[in-house]
Amino acid sequence: MPWPLPERPRTRDETQLVQTLRTFRVVRARPGEIVVRRGGLRIVFRQLEPYRAAVLFRRGRLDEAPVPLGDIQAALADETVKGAVRATLLSAVDALDASRLSTALRNALSATADRRDYARLVPEDPDAAAPSPPARVFREARRTIPGLSHDRVRVAVEGDATLRYGAALLVASWRDLGLDVRIAQRDANAFFARRSPPRGIAVAHAVDARFVSPRVRGWREDARGVVAYTHVSLRK
Repeated sequence: MPWPLPERPRTRDETQLVQTLRTFRVVRARPGEIVVRRGGLRIVFRQLEPYRAAVLFRRGRLDEAPVPLGDIQAALADETVKGAVRATLLSAVDALDASRLSTALRNALSATADRRDYARLVPEDPDAAAPSPPARVFREARRTIPGLSHDRVRVAVEGDATLRYGAALLVASWRDLGLDVRIAQRDANAFFARRSPPRGIAVAHAVDARFVSPRVRGWREDARGVVAYTHVSLRK
């Protein structure tokens, strides 16, 4: 949560703040905390580790908090908080931009991307997975891998911890098949990012899940993952 905010927001959280500040007045701002007000509604945005935020939500000290990575299904099964879980399928897609790679290598990565496991472990929704090619295409691509082994794929991740986790899953599955793929901070020739519309090898639609207190009224999240807080009020 940088302050001042960047001119071009890169993450969903930065986009949320930019949109909110168009209609709310900033009361106080510093890195890690931004306080805004509109009429009688005061909102405090705080940067917290997700599990800490979930604990504070359970204690009634937060009105909204992200569901920690990998905990969506567990939260929906939890009698204490399941009624507070709001899950939204976003328009953005997690995808690998491999345009700098050879056509043969790009085709092999696309044919063998483990979209189903990615959807099961990251958005935790199998229906979020992008379409996979037929099994025969996967088998044919796997047969071509030995001829591509000298080509190294260096993947830079553009996004938050969720994308880094998802990229690590994909890289591990590709390496299991014999492809030389790794996460890299320098000299990247492929880029894993969440974009709308997607660019490159689509893996899965993003899903955003948040805990929202029952006392919050009018809370709605759009397909970009942005909440219009101008419509929100609090039950007394």
